[in-house]
Amino acid sequence: MSADSRTTARLMSALSLDGGNAVEGRQISESALEFLLPELVNTVISTTVETKRIAARLSLGLDPEEEPQEDTTDDSTRSDSTTMASGWTELPEDSEVLEQVYVKLETIGFRVGRRLAERYAPVNRRLTDTLDIVKFVCKDMWMVLFNRQVDNLKTNHRGIYVLQDNKFKWFLRMSSNHGGAAAARRAQPYTWLPCGIIRGVLDSFGVNAVVSPETLGLPQCTFQIKVVSNE
Repeated sequence: MSADSRTTARLMSALSLDGGNAVEGRQISESALEFLLPELVNTVISTTVETKRIAARLSLGLDPEEEPQEDTTDDSTRSDSTTMASGWTELPEDSEVLEQVYVKLETIGFRVGRRLAERYAPVNRRLTDTLDIVKFVCKDMWMVLFNRQVDNLKTNHRGIYVLQDNKFKWFLRMSSNHGGAAAARRAQPYTWLPCGIIRGVLDSFGVNAVVSPETLGLPQCTFQIKVVSNE
């Protein structure tokens, strides 16, 4: 993981709120994470696209600093303007770039989740049961991050847990002229960070899991946790 990603993880864990009160007496706006997330997603996407462009030009023996001859709109510029206008970041069609963006955001979230768990883990009791750990995520961690608890938790008692947030805070201010599948696709990168946070919290308690998001209709968001056996 890059030094920039580690720094971002530290900053995000420092910006977390505890029931609306500043951590350790520091006064931080409750909207700080909401403003930070679009900038983080936009930066990760634009830098990933630029890194691939430079690698492609170098492989062809071209100067990576030289601008293309054709008249095109720069991806990072387009992303910036889209973010400012509607709160969304324009996603590239390249599946390889999206995969790299997913890994970067999920990894940042993972580090944030581990730091949050270290800070807010209950000191009066040790959580060992997986269901209790997931409840800790739904109640305590969601309250720290979003100042509310998860709306619904379901489990099949065989290692599958589904967390449903009907008013996912990071989606409330998002606006788009596109609905349905288009809006769900644009929302994807904004779910990868919390997926990493959930996985990081679980990992800090020794639970290895895969976390997958699903967005059917904004601002609702669902996170599925699948516990992976360590055997």
